[in-house]
Amino acid sequence: MMDIVGKFTTEALIRAMAPIDVVIDNFQEEYCRLLLRGGRHHQVPPLLERECKEEPETVPCHNDDETTCTIHPECQWGERAQGAFAGIVSNIIQLPNGKPAPFQPTNRYIRKLLQRFASRVEKTCHLENEAFAELMFDYHLRSTKGDHPDPNSSCHVSFSLPCVAADGSLQEDKYHAPSIIGIQIFPHHNDVGVRKVWEAGAALTEYLLKRPELVRQKNVCEIGAGVGLTGIVIAGLCDTKSVHMTDYTDTTLVNMEYNVAQNEDWFNNTRGREKDSLRPVTAGYLEWEHFSKDKQHIMDEIGDSVVAQKSQSIYQPPRISMALAKSADVLIAADVVYDRSVLPALASCVSKFLSESQNRQAIFATTYRNENTFNLFEAKLKNEGIKVSYVPKNHIEDMTHIFPCYFDQPRTDVRICTMTK
Repeated sequence: MMDIVGKFTTEALIRAMAPIDVVIDNFQEEYCRLLLRGGRHHQVPPLLERECKEEPETVPCHNDDETTCTIHPECQWGERAQGAFAGIVSNIIQLPNGKPAPFQPTNRYIRKLLQRFASRVEKTCHLENEAFAELMFDYHLRSTKGDHPDPNSSCHVSFSLPCVAADGSLQEDKYHAPSIIGIQIFPHHNDVGVRKVWEAGAALTEYLLKRPELVRQKNVCEIGAGVGLTGIVIAGLCDTKSVHMTDYTDTTLVNMEYNVAQNEDWFNNTRGREKDSLRPVTAGYLEWEHFSKDKQHIMDEIGDSVVAQKSQSIYQPPRISMALAKSADVLIAADVVYDRSVLPALASCVSKFLSESQNRQAIFATTYRNENTFNLFEAKLKNEGIKVSYVPKNHIEDMTHIFPCYFDQPRTDVRICTMTK
């Protein structure tokens, strides 16, 4: 997890509810670099030095020119540093007009984050910043309801996205506030499709943002879409013709629709879409085995999910979902290679899709967890006559870091491949 420190802003890590020690280590490095770039004098005045509880020692910090400087602990953890950290947290939980911001991390997470930061501070200095103290007090008083693990308890992770330039490239907009999208997750649910943004899902999204021509003006179908991050982002930023996201549990499909709906304004802004025009994203039920064996009659008998009862729903009935999958130009998936029992159906599903029409391709991202499972999937693909081409590892590592989701395994463990017949 330490590989992630320094690759994202502290705000981005908090929005993603990153492990707390990773957040604080990242802030320490980020704040030290800020001090060094500002050219401030890092020696602590005698009065402040006496406020430190322990004997002050300077610590090394690498500057942008690879030289090593030293910064006093008081500068790292003192009143200004405490205020800076409080400012980052406040920017996430509160809008400039004072109203609560959308897509906030859980109260429990923010409270533990502030407590852990305070304990780090108190190893060297006193807590003395008023803004930080007010935040601590506020979260101490907040209700603890929902703090304990509950499978039905949800929260949001959020991500700051780049904007699309006139030439189609992605770049940071220095003149406007960053675009923030929110994804609802259920961290303790037994359905893995709603539990988190999985590592390969984040990597696949970053890859397609780097290579938007792979999906530009194409109909895209995603299988095993989970919380819907990849489909939502590429529909907004990669100029796709359409994106149809599929999964097979009601829990996942309901949550997927919620995530699309809550980012509706972002879709409208990025695509210049009128509110009542055709939605760029749809969702629907799809079983890989049913698709691979073309069991349309079974899909007709399954019936509509509960989400179809909602007005203006993005949900498509199973029979239409299968038709949309069949008519897609590109098939994408992330972190679907983990259960050996479903690999034959998955490989057959890919084979069926690629056989439907020429010039089709599938793009998969897989987190390398178990060598035997990975090798079995490759063997199944070979048996289906599918050609697999892997994206070089250095190309993956060179991708811009946008989604800080690599807490269990690093991005270097993700394999991305294209498949054709």
